[in-house]
Amino acid sequence: MKKPRFIRISLIFACTFIFLGSTDVFCASLAEQLSSVKFILPPPDSVQTQTYLGLDDMKPFKVTDIRAKIAVIELMNTLCLPCQANAPIMNDVYKKIQADSGLADVKVIVVAISDSKSNVETFEKQCKTLFPILPDEDGQIARSMPDLTIPTTVVVSTGDAKVLFTHKGPIADAEGFVKQLKFVKQLEAWDKGKSQ
Repeated sequence: MKKPRFIRISLIFACTFIFLGSTDVFCASLAEQLSSVKFILPPPDSVQTQTYLGLDDMKPFKVTDIRAKIAVIELMNTLCLPCQANAPIMNDVYKKIQADSGLADVKVIVVAISDSKSNVETFEKQCKTLFPILPDEDGQIARSMPDLTIPTTVVVSTGDAKVLFTHKGPIADAEGFVKQLKFVKQLEAWDKGKSQ
């Protein structure tokens, strides 16, 4: 019994070391993190997005409907300058996840908060985005999260919609973000294996 606790404590120290050793990319107070994602996501923008996320149809969906183990959800707005600056970094994050067979069960979605389809289409063309961007045209997500700052990236376990970690602001280091994602994915798999 003590050995698993020792392993857990070691993992926490390792995670802390990674957090502190990075360029403040992952510094987010645990108190500021969401405990779970409760909002409904906008419908897929295309059949390709529907297929990528493994959704049954083209209607609004919950995180738990995504056929993956983890979802990386960036909440942004196309008119937000830091969000625009983050687009190439999110492209890098997306490419690194797509290229890593160990992350095949991780999906990336960007939600344009209180934004129109036409703004999203323009943004996609200008920024040459590779990831799906879903417009939250009615602002439902913004209303459900009144303290939201954008951009915010939320990493969620799709099985239970539990938030694994959040990052507020632009991501400074795509490689570091993906390393943290891998570490959190391993920790989550270890926790799930332990509870079974």
